[in-house]
Amino acid sequence: MRRPGLGISTDVGHANAQRIELRRYDLVDELIGHTSYTETLLLAVTGRRPSGAQVRAVDAVLVSLVDHGMQPSALAARLTYSAAPDALQGALAAGVLGAGSSLLGSMEQAGKMLADIGARVRAGTGPRVAADYAVARILDDGRRVPGFGHGLHRTGDPRAIRLLQVATELGVAAEETGWLAAVGAAIEERAGRRLVVNATGASAAILLGVGVPWHLHRGVAIVSRTAGLLAHINEELDQPIAPQVRSALREASWLDEERGPAGGHDA
Repeated sequence: MRRPGLGISTDVGHANAQRIELRRYDLVDELIGHTSYTETLLLAVTGRRPSGAQVRAVDAVLVSLVDHGMQPSALAARLTYSAAPDALQGALAAGVLGAGSSLLGSMEQAGKMLADIGARVRAGTGPRVAADYAVARILDDGRRVPGFGHGLHRTGDPRAIRLLQVATELGVAAEETGWLAAVGAAIEERAGRRLVVNATGASAAILLGVGVPWHLHRGVAIVSRTAGLLAHINEELDQPIAPQVRSALREASWLDEERGPAGGHDA
């Protein structure tokens, strides 16, 4: 690769006045019109062309996380757009900044847990023993096992059920989904109750299985949810909720006229 004066180089992409390359493929002649966005995403992130089954599996992951109703991230995007309609990027950024360890970001934690289990399995430990060890460490630290349990879908996250079906049908991430099942069994034995796999757990297993490293899983979730945020911003134009939210906030912070000047009540 050509190295400019600062010695900076990249293997992701290159361009000159005539050509653009992504991972050594000609963007115009070899990718545009020939590959889907999901295939190109995997090529860019992993550095290699994925199989058709891998593309379909990750496409299912991206579809599953597009939207989940009026979540805090959607509300943040809509309120920010209402305040600054001239800065769409600010509204989208406000929404994705809410992708933390409680929402969407748990995919990263689930991916790390499965990657750790995988490292132990490759070192000779049985999958169930490795899962028992991972679950024990997490629970002993007083943490929740990522990728399991859901406040709304208590009897089963329908997205996770379908994602695991898709992975099985496509023959993708068989090892990783097996580790996920071992974690579920370890939780049930340790806690005495069954916790359902959620969408982020199933997604993490699939992404790990197609070669996306765990520390990028949250980013993939954000790529997916950005489409949903864009839809919420568009809806805010025709069916705004910001006025009602502002009204509720004003009421909640209304200054009681009966209070004295120092904030206390008059005697």
